[in-house]
Amino acid sequence: MEIIAGGALFDGTGAPGQVADVAIDGDVIVAVGDLSAMEAPRLDARGLFVAPGFVDLHTHTDATVLLNPSMSSSIRQGVTTELTGNCGMQVGLSLNGPPFSLERRLSRDDAGFEWSSLAEFVACIERQGIAGNLAALVGHGTLRKRVMGWDPNPPDGEAMAQMRRLLCQALEEGAFGFSTGLEYSPGRFATPAELAALAREVAAVDGVYATHLRNEAEGLLEAVEEAIGVARESGVALQLSHHKAEGRRNWGRVERTLARIEEARAAGMDVACDVYPYAAFMTGLGVRTLPAWVQGGSADELAERLRDPDTRTRVLADMQGLDLDWGRLQIAVARKDRSLQGRSLAEIARERGLTPQEAVIDVLAGEGGMVAGISFEIAEEDVRAVMRFPHASIISDSGARAANGPLAEDRVHPRGFGTFPRALGRYVREERVLTWEAAIHKMTSLPAARIGLRRRGLVRPGAYADLVVFDPETVSDRATFADPIRYPEGIRHVFVNGVGVVRDGEETGARPGRVIRRGE
Repeated sequence: MEIIAGGALFDGTGAPGQVADVAIDGDVIVAVGDLSAMEAPRLDARGLFVAPGFVDLHTHTDATVLLNPSMSSSIRQGVTTELTGNCGMQVGLSLNGPPFSLERRLSRDDAGFEWSSLAEFVACIERQGIAGNLAALVGHGTLRKRVMGWDPNPPDGEAMAQMRRLLCQALEEGAFGFSTGLEYSPGRFATPAELAALAREVAAVDGVYATHLRNEAEGLLEAVEEAIGVARESGVALQLSHHKAEGRRNWGRVERTLARIEEARAAGMDVACDVYPYAAFMTGLGVRTLPAWVQGGSADELAERLRDPDTRTRVLADMQGLDLDWGRLQIAVARKDRSLQGRSLAEIARERGLTPQEAVIDVLAGEGGMVAGISFEIAEEDVRAVMRFPHASIISDSGARAANGPLAEDRVHPRGFGTFPRALGRYVREERVLTWEAAIHKMTSLPAARIGLRRRGLVRPGAYADLVVFDPETVSDRATFADPIRYPEGIRHVFVNGVGVVRDGEETGARPGRVIRRGE
């Protein structure tokens, strides 16, 4: 047994903090309150805040966990549970065939995947051990590729039956729902009818449907309406992923989409959203810049098409109408030519004597079609508006990494190392966009309840002992766009299932994390 003594306890419900002790025995919290008479080793938390471990509802750690079982960038932020398989991709359901080359490249898995089901993937994770807890969604794009490859046509009866069988199998194996990435291929090929048919299977088990919308720019309002329509048709709980409005012309539209969520909720629908605390987003460079018709297929196939002179001419013609500030679009990850990372397309184009459109094509062709870009195209006011929204969870949209090792060479979005301390330090302590109790609620019991986790996200007897102890005066992010691989400040102690994975700001090396199945 161990007692976390004398801290200001925020229990995750949204209630203000109160000084209280928390007793841990094994993997559970056994008592909360004045425990001065209880005999047990004590961790002095006076002057610090104690909260449930943060629950990150939107991550891509399924692509990084086998390389980084320490999950350092997550646990050092206070994150103790992550929901993976977002944006339509679930590595645990990916195979070794050509349609899954992107998943293998993201995972740095040169040998190929050794699993064929979510249960087999989970077994690989459990054999090696992990520092934090993981839960999974089924990626719609992954399902579609398993059954149809890159076929853009609607599934016929047999193909739909196969996708439903694979989805139901993964749900039986513990998945919490499914996700779509409708801005990406092959998700972009799906009709609302296809999505609703699959969402009905998720609704039947009280799962959640998380969607990266078909359009987060000019078509944002229509994309939200499509998602609500799928939820209405299927009865599924709907989560709008990393909600935002991209591009200056669309700033302010989140006020209308948030109002639309409230309307849907008033009509009896279960609709919510999530947000990361940054005014920039990261996605595939081709997704952000290229016409949709050239994007189908694997990254290698894309690169090959872009090397064709006739295709290049046609693509350039279609790119002329892009409303982009090329100085605010920078390369994040380019694994063949790391010198490109951190540089804007405007700068690269000037250096090469090209237009920015030509530079995009050359960079993608040279990198084998796989390049990530960061766009500084979100309004800070919109970020604040979504963060204040009562039904918005705070998420990272990242994958757990470490400050060393093979993935440390990627110049990723700083959200991977800084999201939760940034929300607390900047948006609570400095700008007072949220109160401490509201922000902690959005990081703990709100996202936990979204996927039915009854014993996580709260500090109360009987709950699992996932806890974070942090300094309210110093908690802050240190990761920047120029230097994103930096751990935060102020996170003193982190417990996962009763075991300290961070003590006095340093990792202990313990791996007490679990893969959580739906219903646990």
